[in-house]
Amino acid sequence: MKARGFDDAGAKTVVLIREAAILLSSTFPGSFSLYGGANLILFHDSARTSRDLDLIPKALDCPSVDEVIKVLSVELQELAGLLGYAPLTVEIVHSRTMPCKLELFSGEGATLFTIDMGGLGAVAASGIEEHSLEAVSRSATAAVQVVSKNHLLLQKAEAFVGRARVKARDAYDINLLLGAGAVLAAELEDGLADSLAMRELDGEDLAALIATIDAKKCAAELQSVLPVEIYRPLEAVGFEPLRASLRTLFRKWL
Repeated sequence: MKARGFDDAGAKTVVLIREAAILLSSTFPGSFSLYGGANLILFHDSARTSRDLDLIPKALDCPSVDEVIKVLSVELQELAGLLGYAPLTVEIVHSRTMPCKLELFSGEGATLFTIDMGGLGAVAASGIEEHSLEAVSRSATAAVQVVSKNHLLLQKAEAFVGRARVKARDAYDINLLLGAGAVLAAELEDGLADSLAMRELDGEDLAALIATIDAKKCAAELQSVLPVEIYRPLEAVGFEPLRASLRTLFRKWL
């Protein structure tokens, strides 16, 4: 992870997030699908710092929040110790039922990362892939279910237009996914069209949103979460690649 530009703390966090995803997938097979920033880091070579493990639970197969906490509290301890974070603790941020958010702390009380379970609606089976990952703390390999890059692109597009305040990280992630070959097939494009119609957004509105991804916003939101070797080239061209990717994604409606 350091080779990708993460600092020491960021690299350790990614290792813990990866291990948590593996432990939950092996203990509760088929119960969760991984999306969001952790998905992008683990499977699409994203270098953007993320301290969130976002999971979509399957309603019929979902374990209880207490079961999830028990697995994390016990099974992550050895790795947390090796990384200098023991004793690791897990606390509920909100709700003892799904949807739920957990926060994991180091022995010194620092936040390591959060786990958000149920913050997103279900994804069609066609949008779920399986990747085999080997655990670090024990001899185990898990089939981790993840949202595909095409469906991630739809989720990111909907996030970009749906937030109360536009986020530069969505633009960065969209640029990353398009570069990785993600596309919106007909049914996904229809889903995005429905989202735009529901929000009553036209081409002029989209152009205005894209224009907000300017140098000031990107500097404020991306400089602290991107390695310098990725951030500086974007800064040098005024972050135009991010706006260009947004125009590509929304070209049908602009």
